[in-house]
Amino acid sequence: MDSNSHGTIALGLGLGNALGAGIGVAIGAITGEMPFWLGLGIGLGTSMGTAMGVVFSRGGNAGETDETESLKSV
Repeated sequence: MDSNSHGTIALGLGLGNALGAGIGVAIGAITGEMPFWLGLGIGLGTSMGTAMGVVFSRGGNAGETDETESLKSV
């Protein structure tokens, strides 16, 4: 990926972390198992946010790897 897309991926990562942590804290406060739910929320938020950032950096195309990003181009 070119360096122009890193900001979009970072934005998705940041939003995913924030949402995951918020949801994890809310569920953890209700159930009393804060460390488990906070860790699970951050982990899921990080993965989902990164995936959304990659999709948005590609212009909504979540298909196969572009030719310029494949290992053949190295």
